Amino acid sequence: MVKAFNKKESKRMTCHKKYKIRRKVREHNRKLAKKIKSSSNKKKKNATNAPNCPNTAPFKEDILLDILKQQENLVAEKKLRKKHQPKIVMKENKPSTTSIVSQKKVSANAILSKSDVLLWVVDARSVPESVDESFLATIKESEKKFVFVLNKIDLVPCSELKSWYTQLIKIGPVFLVKSTQIILSQSEQIIPAVKQTIARHGGGKGLIGYLKSSFPEALTRIGVVGKDQVGKKCVMSTLLKACGRTKTKQATETKLNENLRLLSSPGTIETETIGILSVLSNLSRYMNYPVEVVKGLSEVIEKEDAMHHFTLPDYNHPEGLLAALATRYNTFFGSNPDYEAAGRIVLKRLRDHTLKFVVKCTTKATRTSKCVPQSMLDEVEAFLFEGDALTLATYQVDIQPVTPGKHSTRGGGTLYTVHCMCIYIVYMYTVYTGMMYTTDTLYVGKRIL
Repeated sequence: MVKAFNKKESKRMTCHKKYKIRRKVREHNRKLAKKIKSSSNKKKKNATNAPNCPNTAPFKEDILLDILKQQENLVAEKKLRKKHQPKIVMKENKPSTTSIVSQKKVSANAILSKSDVLLWVVDARSVPESVDESFLATIKESEKKFVFVLNKIDLVPCSELKSWYTQLIKIGPVFLVKSTQIILSQSEQIIPAVKQTIARHGGGKGLIGYLKSSFPEALTRIGVVGKDQVGKKCVMSTLLKACGRTKTKQATETKLNENLRLLSSPGTIETETIGILSVLSNLSRYMNYPVEVVKGLSEVIEKEDAMHHFTLPDYNHPEGLLAALATRYNTFFGSNPDYEAAGRIVLKRLRDHTLKFVVKCTTKATRTSKCVPQSMLDEVEAFLFEGDALTLATYQVDIQPVTPGKHSTRGGGTLYTVHCMCIYIVYMYTVYTGMMYTTDTLYVGKRIL
């Protein structure tokens, strides 16, 4: 091809020149690293050696003696410092009165004695498990006011939420709250979208308005109580956010208003019954017994509800739920269904809120029963859940952990152990003999075994 007239030369660098420059740079860096390494390995001169002084200098002997004395004094001072090193005294960590993020649990009775009004946080997914009758009797004996805070309303169908509201309003005042634990200080001033996506909460303004109107003059201390994993700290954060507070002080009380003080530590109501909320709060423990948990759940759910939420075909309820789940999630070990893997999938879905559940309200609302006020519904309208959830007949889950020796959910336990040992022996043989077997060889050996 003929070169065009007055065509400019290309500014691209040839590969030969580019690789040559890279090679030169590598050699240069290698030389520098070698030089630095050799210079660092040289022994430093000892400081105690006699300094050099020209012979023509006047008073040479006196100068050398003064320098040697100074060096000896420095060495002596270093030795004294080593002998008399300051001792490091470790102070004991005193139990500080922390704010909302307190690690130690405080009993609900202690909060009851310190507070004037109690905010009883109730998980809307399992209301009968969150309401303890013995603690309710203790509150009535103390003659102190209390308010039910129905939390996690975004995880429960709206119809069940209204039915539980009509039951709780018979005992005391109830407020619907969607709480959040995040308290934004600087990020909400930078990007308003972060405030909308991260710190989504609602229902706190109505609760604060009720407290201000009920106790307008006297100094009132507010305590928060509830069972584990019901959202006590999140409710406290939502109250602070509704009052315009972005931080909590390191004190026993936090000022909400001129007359309202919020106790910084929530109280925990301890119970011995095993319910669905206690399983979720100790999920790391129950992950070792997923089969027993799913068996307990199968006794409190209906067959049609399980088929709808797990997308299962027709099966024998409740004995065949685990087998149907293993087929649905394709959890097999060889030709045998892996029940443990299927049970863990169900527990993870419950933990991540992808599988929503609710304890069914048995009592039906009548004409005389109070409904949820429209102003309260308008405040939390954006968080109401209109779908359906897995309905539990009762919150109590019958879980019977099996001893490790008898626990076996995979078929052929002894045969499986022998099979693994044989595969391990074949692998170690290949390592020590230096021979490399292909996957086909191992597969043939596996079939023979």
